[in-house]
Amino acid sequence: MTDKCYCGNPLHYTDENLKKQVEDMIKKLGTHIDIVCMNKTYRVPRHFIALHGLNACDLDILGFEV
Repeated sequence: MTDKCYCGNPLHYTDENLKKQVEDMIKKLGTHIDIVCMNKTYRVPRHFIALHGLNACDLDILGFEV
Protein backbone atom coordinates (compact mmCIF):
# COMPACT_ATOMS: atom_id res chain seq x y z
CA MET A 1 0.00 0.00 0.00
CA THR A 2 1.31 3.44 -0.88
CA ASP A 3 2.05 5.94 1.85
CA LYS A 4 2.24 8.94 -0.50
CA CYS A 5 -0.49 10.97 -2.16
CA TYR A 6 -0.28 11.88 -5.85
CA CYS A 7 0.14 15.50 -4.71
CA GLY A 8 3.57 14.50 -3.35
CA ASN A 9 2.75 14.64 0.35
CA PRO A 10 2.41 11.68 2.68
CA LEU A 11 -1.18 10.45 2.87
CA HIS A 12 -2.90 13.20 4.81
CA TYR A 13 -6.20 11.78 5.99
CA THR A 14 -7.72 13.51 8.99
CA ASP A 15 -10.23 10.68 9.49
CA GLU A 16 -8.79 7.21 10.13
CA ASN A 17 -12.15 5.58 9.31
CA LEU A 18 -12.13 7.16 5.84
CA LYS A 19 -8.54 6.06 5.31
CA LYS A 20 -9.46 2.48 6.22
CA GLN A 21 -12.48 2.54 3.89
CA VAL A 22 -10.36 3.76 0.97
CA GLU A 23 -7.64 1.20 1.70
CA ASP A 24 -10.25 -1.58 1.80
CA MET A 25 -11.62 -0.38 -1.54
CA ILE A 26 -8.10 -0.33 -2.99
CA LYS A 27 -7.55 -3.93 -1.87
CA LYS A 28 -10.71 -4.97 -3.74
CA LEU A 29 -10.61 -2.71 -6.80
CA GLY A 30 -7.01 -1.53 -7.24
CA THR A 31 -5.15 1.71 -6.59
CA HIS A 32 -6.56 3.66 -9.54
CA ILE A 33 -9.89 4.24 -11.22
CA ASP A 34 -10.39 5.09 -14.89
CA ILE A 35 -12.38 8.30 -15.38
CA VAL A 36 -13.75 9.04 -18.86
CA CYS A 37 -14.39 12.69 -19.67
CA MET A 38 -14.77 14.29 -23.11
CA ASN A 39 -13.57 11.16 -24.95
CA LYS A 40 -10.37 10.94 -22.88
CA THR A 41 -9.59 8.40 -20.20
CA TYR A 42 -7.73 9.39 -17.06
CA ARG A 43 -6.25 6.91 -14.59
CA VAL A 44 -6.68 8.57 -11.20
CA PRO A 45 -5.39 7.30 -7.83
CA ARG A 46 -8.21 6.54 -5.39
CA HIS A 47 -6.30 8.16 -2.50
CA PHE A 48 -6.08 11.41 -4.47
CA ILE A 49 -9.83 11.48 -5.05
CA ALA A 50 -10.55 10.76 -1.38
CA LEU A 51 -8.14 13.43 -0.18
CA HIS A 52 -8.66 16.20 -2.75
CA GLY A 53 -11.85 15.48 -4.64
CA LEU A 54 -11.84 15.69 -8.40
CA ASN A 55 -12.89 18.43 -10.79
CA ALA A 56 -13.20 17.47 -14.46
CA CYS A 57 -11.63 20.81 -15.45
CA ASP A 58 -8.38 19.80 -13.71
CA LEU A 59 -7.91 16.37 -15.28
CA ASP A 60 -5.63 17.55 -18.12
CA ILE A 61 -3.40 19.75 -15.98
CA LEU A 62 -2.95 17.14 -13.22
CA GLY A 63 -1.32 14.67 -15.60
CA PHE A 64 -3.75 11.76 -15.21
CA GLU A 65 -4.42 11.17 -18.90
CA VAL A 66 -3.78 7.64 -20.13
